[in-house]
Amino acid sequence: MERSVRALARILGGGVRTLIEAALPVACAACGARLVAAEDLPLCADCAASAVEAGPAFCLSCARERRTPRACARRDHLALRAGFTWNEPLRALVHAFKFGGAVELAAPLVDAVLDTAAFAGRPVPDAIVPAPLHRIRRRERGYDQAEALARAFATRTGGPLVRGLERVRSTRQQARLEAAARATNLAGAFRPAVAGADALAGRHVALVDDVVTTGATVHAARDALVAAGAQSVEAWCVAYEPLE
Repeated sequence: MERSVRALARILGGGVRTLIEAALPVACAACGARLVAAEDLPLCADCAASAVEAGPAFCLSCARERRTPRACARRDHLALRAGFTWNEPLRALVHAFKFGGAVELAAPLVDAVLDTAAFAGRPVPDAIVPAPLHRIRRRERGYDQAEALARAFATRTGGPLVRGLERVRSTRQQARLEAAARATNLAGAFRPAVAGADALAGRHVALVDDVVTTGATVHAARDALVAAGAQSVEAWCVAYEPLE
């Protein structure tokens, strides 16, 4: 099966396709080129073909330290499963999903991600936990994109969705900060949710976010999950954006 974001065009359901056709009747979501047919939505052939898989799971901690991330076996490090590397087609899709109100894109994004090498042979986790938005930002946006992705992952894999974290500080948007400031921005931002404590103790947890860059968000969330008693945590995301 072709491993690219063109998989999204094949698996979009009627409701999602109607939404995208209404928003982008003739143009590629990434480059704006005129599309030959509605079946090409949301990406033209060139943009879809330029989507690149992130490859097998790797150690995010070692990647940040410029070591050998796919050779790491340290249990205290955080493994990352990312479907794709960040580029313009992914930016267009994720931004439509995250900032454009297209929450219906969660399921097709997850379907495309699960078809990549990063998720081949992945175990079903004991709990699938979103890295949540603060309640203020969730109210402004109308939904939590990480929770929507986590729900789709739970539906597709059979792992249980557990709202195991609370975001207790409203932080600045990570994309606006330099690498050194991102960890400081997220320090103490998460705490274990009381309601999810029993579902986390001694469990293997998949922590879900939309895009991972420096890893500050997922590391802060991982620390809170470990504090709640999780035995192991790995991060799952749609795209990985290395920050040089």
